[in-house]
Amino acid sequence: MAKCYLSKSWGKQTLPIKIPFLLFALACLVAVADAVDIQDSYKSLKRLLEILIFFWAVNCIENEEMRERLTLLLIASATLSTFVAFYGVWRADPYSLIDARAEGTMSVYMTYAGLLMFALLIASGKLIYAPKQNKWIGFASILILGCLLLTFTRQAWLGALAGLFFLIWVRKRSLLLFMPVILVVIYFVSPSPIKQRMDSLINFNDRNLQIRLDLWQGGWLVFKDHPLTGCGFKCIDAVHQDYPDPTGNIKKLRGLHNNFVQLAVDTGLFGLISWISIWVVYFMTLFKRLTSMQVDNAYKRDTIGSAAAVFGFLVAGFFETNFYDAEVSMLLYFLMALPFTTTRSSSKEVS
Repeated sequence: MAKCYLSKSWGKQTLPIKIPFLLFALACLVAVADAVDIQDSYKSLKRLLEILIFFWAVNCIENEEMRERLTLLLIASATLSTFVAFYGVWRADPYSLIDARAEGTMSVYMTYAGLLMFALLIASGKLIYAPKQNKWIGFASILILGCLLLTFTRQAWLGALAGLFFLIWVRKRSLLLFMPVILVVIYFVSPSPIKQRMDSLINFNDRNLQIRLDLWQGGWLVFKDHPLTGCGFKCIDAVHQDYPDPTGNIKKLRGLHNNFVQLAVDTGLFGLISWISIWVVYFMTLFKRLTSMQVDNAYKRDTIGSAAAVFGFLVAGFFETNFYDAEVSMLLYFLMALPFTTTRSSSKEVS
C-alpha cells in the first residue's frame, strides 16, 4: 500500500479472484457475528489478513527472473531444512522412526509435511517441464521426498501423490504408466515403519481413519443445527458436550480433520460454498489463461506447478484441516499468486 501511494500506481494493481475472496471474508464475518461464542470466535478473523499475501505477491513479483529466484529459494530452503530433520530423527531414535517423526524447523510434523509437499510439487514441476535446467533440483527432490516420508504424515503423502499425478497428466499422460513402478520402488526401499504406514492407507479398519469418521459424524450433527452461517470458529469447544460422543474423540481433539467439514461447521453453507468457489475460479482462470494466451515454457511450468501444489493441498485437506494451519496457508497464498505475477511481461494476449 505504501508502494502504491508513493508511486501513485493504484490503478495498475491487479486483483484476480477478488470476488470469491470477498465472499469468503464476508461469510467469516457473518459466522462470527452469529457464533455461539463470539468472544472466542472473533480472534480467528485475523487469519483473513493472510489473504493479502496473495495480492501482495501478484503485484510485487514484477518479472520472470524474480519469480524464478523466489521459487528456487523455496526449494533450496526446503532442502536445507531436511538436514535439520534428518539429524533430528537420527538423534531421537534411529531404531524407532515412527516415534521420531521429522519436524525439521517447524514445531509440528504435520505443518512441516505440508510445507515439504508444496516444495516437492514446485520442484517436480520444474523437473518435468525443464529437466536440463537447475539439475540440482533432482537431488533436492530426493531429499525432500525422503524427509516427507519420515514425517509419517499420510495426508501430505496423498496430497503429494495427487499433485504429481496432476503434473504428469497435464504434461504427458503416457508417463503415468511409470508411476506404479516408481511407487513400488519407493515402497521397497523404504524402512519397515514407513511400509507399515503406507499399508495403512488401504486399511479401512485403521484406527486413525476410524477417529476421523467419528469426528466427521460429530461435525455433521453440529452442522445440521447451524446449516447456513455455522456456529463460529472454534465453536466445537463450546458445543461438543451437547452432542453424543461415545468414543470421546470430539472432546479430545476438537478439530475435525477435514477442511470441508470444519468450514461447514464453522461458517455454514455460505462459508463452505464461497471457500470452494475460490478454488473453482482459480483453476478456471488458470485454464483460460493457458488456452487464450501465448505463453512461454517457463510461465507454463510455474503455472502448472502452482496448480499442482493447490491441488495437492485440497486433496490433503480431506484428511486434515491444513487450511487452519497458518504456516501452510500463508505459503499456499504465495504459490497461488505465481501464475498471476508476470503475465504482462512473459506472455502475450491472443487477439
